[in-house]
Amino acid sequence: MKKTILSLILLVSFFGAMAQKGAIKEAKNSYALYELGLSSKASMQKQLETLDLAKASADKAIINDKTKDDVELWAYRSLIYSAIAVTDTANKSNAETAFKTAQESIAKAKTLDTDKAQAKIIESAEKNLAIMMQNKGVAAFNKKDFKEAYNSFKFITSVMPQDSLFTLYTAIAAKNAQMYDEAVKYYQKTIEINPKNPGIYQELERTYMEKQDTTNALKVIEEGREKHPDFLGLIYDELNIYLARNQSAQQITKIENAIAKDPKNKTLYFVAGIAYSASNQPEKAEESYKKALEIDPNYADVIYNLAVIYINKGNEFINAANKLPNNKSTEAKYNDLKNKFQDQLNKALPLLEKARELNPKDAGTLTTLREVYVKLNKLDKAAEVKKALDEL
Repeated sequence: MKKTILSLILLVSFFGAMAQKGAIKEAKNSYALYELGLSSKASMQKQLETLDLAKASADKAIINDKTKDDVELWAYRSLIYSAIAVTDTANKSNAETAFKTAQESIAKAKTLDTDKAQAKIIESAEKNLAIMMQNKGVAAFNKKDFKEAYNSFKFITSVMPQDSLFTLYTAIAAKNAQMYDEAVKYYQKTIEINPKNPGIYQELERTYMEKQDTTNALKVIEEGREKHPDFLGLIYDELNIYLARNQSAQQITKIENAIAKDPKNKTLYFVAGIAYSASNQPEKAEESYKKALEIDPNYADVIYNLAVIYINKGNEFINAANKLPNNKSTEAKYNDLKNKFQDQLNKALPLLEKARELNPKDAGTLTTLREVYVKLNKLDKAAEVKKALDEL
């Protein structure tokens, strides 16, 4: 009799454990139905109804001593709640509550999953939460709530630390929120993951400049230019820093040393021309631009800048002419200066026409070309360019 009673007790315990294991199976089955609904494009309401069934089964299992530490249960519970969080776009409160529960379940599952058997399930749950935070971050960014956007994107980087897109989004949001230290941190992470984008170096360097940290800005420029020697953004920024510090001579020396090592680099001659112009050395600027054109006759930016050199020289002549007294004794001098002015414009004109041919929709080129046509009394040409400008 005693043996019979003992057997009955064991049997009850067995069926009790099986019942709770059944709850885990029910949760998994309901989640499978949810995934089926996704593929068949079921309505959000239908998807949430199925997820609620899965949630009820999972919640039932975690309060039972027999299954409360079952790693598969916690992994699926995190997946179920994360799916609710990303699916329920109508009830913000429900989605946020599900988000928090999913986070707690993920943490518990990771603690229990010592052999990583449930790693893929847990990763799927994290990706669901990342999708929700992506949507939240984009919405916040569009509303110019940059701090909220930063927090959302930062969460995604914790889930997908090797995704350079979201480290970049995090950096951009932080910079817009004027959280410059955080922006530096995430721009640096982006470069570590993807050093092939020269624009990230420029954004990092400019963030340092927002912090008034010129030393680190120049270090980033140096690193970026080493990897991307032809990226003009970094070259311009470096030149501007040296000009702001009244150190154009130092920058010119640096460019000249670079040209000595790489004499066929057209970009270096272009930058040299800019530096010489900025330091009031137009003859050297002209020489550098011409060397760049020897390497690439269709270098549009150089062609335009060379034209500007001639226009500026011409303006010096006409300004001097206009300062002369208006009398008979200065007439010859005035005409000489006026002729020199026109000679310089005539040197600039074919360059501007070539620049227009290369970049027909560049407003700056068209505007300058029109002004030269007007000053040379080519009014029909000026009218044609004006029409082109109006059509842009």
